[in-house]
Amino acid sequence: MRDLERLIVQDEGQYFDRKSVWDGPRQRPKTRGRREVRDEIATYVAAFANADGGTLVLGVEDDGTVTGHGYPEEAVTQMLRTPAERLTPPQAAGRRETLRGHELLVFEVPAAERAVMVHGDGFPRRVHDQVVQESEEAINAIKARGRNESIEFDPAPGVELDALDFELIGRAQQGAALEQLDPAQYLCERRLADVRGAQLVLRKGAVLLFARSGAAIDHPNAGVRILRVRGTERLTGARHNVEELPRVEGAIPRVIERAYQVIAQLIPRSARLHDLFFREMPEYPTFAWQEALVNAMAHRDYRTQGRGVEVWLFDDRLEVVSPGGLPPEVSIEQLRRREPVHCSRNPRMTRVLAELSLMREQGEGVPRIFDAMEESWLRLPELRTDEHRFTIVLRNQPILQTPDPDWVRQVRSLPVSQRQRRILVAYPQGSFANADYQTLNEVDRDEAYRELKELVELGLITAPEGRGRGARYEVVGGSAAPPRRLTPVEVLAVRMRDRGFIKNADYRETHDVDRPQATRALSELVDRGVLIREGERRGARYRPGANWDRWVAGEQSDA
Repeated sequence: MRDLERLIVQDEGQYFDRKSVWDGPRQRPKTRGRREVRDEIATYVAAFANADGGTLVLGVEDDGTVTGHGYPEEAVTQMLRTPAERLTPPQAAGRRETLRGHELLVFEVPAAERAVMVHGDGFPRRVHDQVVQESEEAINAIKARGRNESIEFDPAPGVELDALDFELIGRAQQGAALEQLDPAQYLCERRLADVRGAQLVLRKGAVLLFARSGAAIDHPNAGVRILRVRGTERLTGARHNVEELPRVEGAIPRVIERAYQVIAQLIPRSARLHDLFFREMPEYPTFAWQEALVNAMAHRDYRTQGRGVEVWLFDDRLEVVSPGGLPPEVSIEQLRRREPVHCSRNPRMTRVLAELSLMREQGEGVPRIFDAMEESWLRLPELRTDEHRFTIVLRNQPILQTPDPDWVRQVRSLPVSQRQRRILVAYPQGSFANADYQTLNEVDRDEAYRELKELVELGLITAPEGRGRGARYEVVGGSAAPPRRLTPVEVLAVRMRDRGFIKNADYRETHDVDRPQATRALSELVDRGVLIREGERRGARYRPGANWDRWVAGEQSDA
């Protein structure tokens, strides 16, 4: 049984979701329809089962407030039995838990061996914090591929429980809110061990994750090679310029943590970025290279024993190479578009790494690497793959043509997106085309046009005189003072006029708040009739309500 106090405040993601069962404003809530809640239970339980398992808790608001439910006994009984009655094959029923004086409905969902169907509603699957529809064949293919390609499922003959690092297991249990279990129970819960009669049989995933000594790991290349290159190209013979540092080996979490320390010492702090950020900083965003490394360790093909994860540090770039190509369900194009993609070659080990806080969630690592490079004014990552390896390349050259700290400082203060700031910084005194925006920010032509149109409307760039591929935009002002800074509400109004909707990200960006704060503010605007919400969770959009124009006018006059 989990520690619910700690669980419910965790971020929702691949393995956890919380749901309110109340509708309407908090001052006068009413219970949601019973059928709607049962449908939601069926969908989310099946989605977790069709991915790598997870926990659904009903009776908790988005901000973690425990509100319980208001349903009579027979309705609760039906809800708890929904996984057994609405899914094929049937899944385990839920249970009741009392927390802070409120009753919650809790569904602990293990990963299913084969696809689970919701009666009359297909095969949902969990991808990060969303539910997507897949075919039965696709889900079964993913599960079969994981069993066949990952050695984490294989027994580890001759390795006993006392060969594992109990301190590391305890950290993982704490991250999973499962401290009350003993180590053997936790490993069985995570399907990294099995009880056969009176014997505990460890799987290789448990050994790779928790081995106290590298001698227990039956794999010659389970660690990380770190290689430093003097120059921008590898040379051989008398001009050999590659230095290999001692390999980092052992349990995967220990390898990751030690590799972080070694690589951090090798990455110089750049004077080139000093004027850009007004402080000296590493040549690569720490999050970007660390996430590239942990993704390589988590998702590599461990059946490939002739090669390990490699980190190459050149003068102008850092490359992280992972054995094994991308799974068929994942494409380079999806990753470049920053789409959350969940398809893990080693799902059990990846879940534990998330519980150890070495990963956030499956599916969001590469998009966040792109975000980190973008926010650091660096070239976006390069992705390469073939059937044998997957490589992420991070370059340390800023996008600036002529760094001007005053202009950069002004641009950083503008209430526009990071992509829009990048084009203003990259072309402070010259003209550029839609194609330049596409190349700089890895977006398609339509997205580039929409974002450039916003900059024109804000008076930050001039509209092109002509049309077509030769049309050129110019930055207004350059290193001179930019036009009057628009208020947050004015920026929201421009985006609403252009797109017809705004999102949580727009409010966060314009008002400089975090996601929970933006969610609460937007919910209040919905209650006041300023906005109309469409969709759920991170896919929610907000369109103008009856009081939108009045609210915009009032906020602008106050400003």
